[in-house]
Amino acid sequence: MVAKTTMVVVLGLLVGAGHAALAQEAPTSKPVTDPKDLRELAKFEEMMDVPGVARQHKDILYRELAMEAYKNGDKERALKMFMRAASYADKPSQAAIADMYWEGVGTAVDRPRAYAWMDLAATRGYDRFLAKREYYWSQLTEAERAQALRVGQDIYAEYDDKIALHRLQMELEFTRRNVVGSHVGFVGTGKVYGFTHTMNTGRASTGLPRPGGNATSTSGSEQDLGLPIANLSELYRPSIWKVNDYARFKDIQWQERVESKPTVDVGDLQNVATPPAK
Repeated sequence: MVAKTTMVVVLGLLVGAGHAALAQEAPTSKPVTDPKDLRELAKFEEMMDVPGVARQHKDILYRELAMEAYKNGDKERALKMFMRAASYADKPSQAAIADMYWEGVGTAVDRPRAYAWMDLAATRGYDRFLAKREYYWSQLTEAERAQALRVGQDIYAEYDDKIALHRLQMELEFTRRNVVGSHVGFVGTGKVYGFTHTMNTGRASTGLPRPGGNATSTSGSEQDLGLPIANLSELYRPSIWKVNDYARFKDIQWQERVESKPTVDVGDLQNVATPPAK
């Protein structure tokens, strides 16, 4: 898999281009300038790149699976996985669904449904999704517009942020509380070690790295912990596990990594290698 930051950029290309006229008109957001937000964004991205962490966030898990399927040519599976990611309030996945319905990729063309999905994707104010929503609306007939409003009611009933973020919150809380530490919120001062085995807490297996001294692996030597990756306080920071903070920093990441960059016209989704560290 590509690094999570690179994945965001690639998905940004997928859902942010495709119509030359729209690409020229789509607004470019100002980059994030708050130093505190930029520092936390760097930590957010660092922790989301820790092996196993992102895949405990089902919005990211299903988005990754969707992009892998899309890249491999299985567009029908890609649409299904984007739909699952969308059910956890993932706005880029919702926009990808809209694009696929608009273009008839992995499904029949359904322009009213495409508009409804892009309308949902734009509800947190992503500039390019707002621009695409307005473009879609301008292309619909009056009959299609009426149908889009009807279809949108059903989509919002299941995928609106109030519902989808609550669904995500339940998943994040379960994972965070069942990996390590106190059930009342104390994390501790241990370190997280890089290691490839599944961690077993005695409750449910997770794919998270192992917190040293607080869990046992299902295989391998007890001393085979690998190299320390992060402190527990860094891994369990609110921007990773508290749903409102997490959603906010996903928004900031999209603004900084995608919307502040010039719009380009691109072809089909491609794998992009992570650039070397400077």
